[in-house]
Amino acid sequence: MNRKKSNCHLSLAEWRLLLRPRLLLMVCASTLTGTVLAPGSVSSWTVLQVVLAVGLLTAAGTLLNQVQERGLDARMERTRDRPLATGRLAVPVALWLCAGLLLPGLLLLAGNPVALGLGLLAVAWYNVVYTPLKRLTSLAVLPGALCGALPPLIGWVAAGGGLLDRRVLLLSGLLVLWQVPHFMLLALRYRDDYARAGLPVFAAGLSEGGVLRVISAWTLAAAFAALAMAACGGTSGLSGRLLLPALGSWLIYGFWRQARRGSLAPFFMRLNLFMLLVLAALLADYLV
Repeated sequence: MNRKKSNCHLSLAEWRLLLRPRLLLMVCASTLTGTVLAPGSVSSWTVLQVVLAVGLLTAAGTLLNQVQERGLDARMERTRDRPLATGRLAVPVALWLCAGLLLPGLLLLAGNPVALGLGLLAVAWYNVVYTPLKRLTSLAVLPGALCGALPPLIGWVAAGGGLLDRRVLLLSGLLVLWQVPHFMLLALRYRDDYARAGLPVFAAGLSEGGVLRVISAWTLAAAFAALAMAACGGTSGLSGRLLLPALGSWLIYGFWRQARRGSLAPFFMRLNLFMLLVLAALLADYLV
């Protein structure tokens, strides 16, 4: 009886571990950006509907991921307190909760078949492709990064934009390039956790210089993608054209400074802030 009661009464901290609000924030922000920047007028209801839909799908995907990886999570210090890893949330309850998030998310996108297809693809790619690949290779980060390209595409298409429009492809490409060093830095920080769980460890066999070169290449690619957005029509407003090159330069400088100091750990925060500021600059174009 006590075990059943614990499955239904999670603490606020446990709900945060379960739903990962920082991930939700980034996904919803990129969806919002793609939605409002689409050509033509879009109603506030459409914006809210699409952002809510993608948020629900993301929450369902991350919940299903924790069902799939509950054994691994229990062996990692970073994730061992997640409710499924501790047994505080039973798998059947988690699956019902996942369905309760997934179905409304899909229904909210049902009016646009392309957006609905992209939403299904995002969940399938994350849970059917990326999650199993993590057990096989540290290079799973590359297909995993594609998950981040889909939220702005969903928003763009749902708001009436073309799927192959250069502007949204530039934004989606930037998100892919940003996610690769993001995942790499995270894997470096928790490499002992990964090894303890039996997961392939990023940069195993690479020298310190080799690790720096790999991460610097992807960081430079993300920075230059921001410059390309400003130069190639990825943004039409003055704030975007001015801020994106500045943010790209700020990212490169931050990496160079931390590499000289011999520690990339503080750069992780700058990398994440860079992406949030890029989205903010693009949203500022819309608001202005």
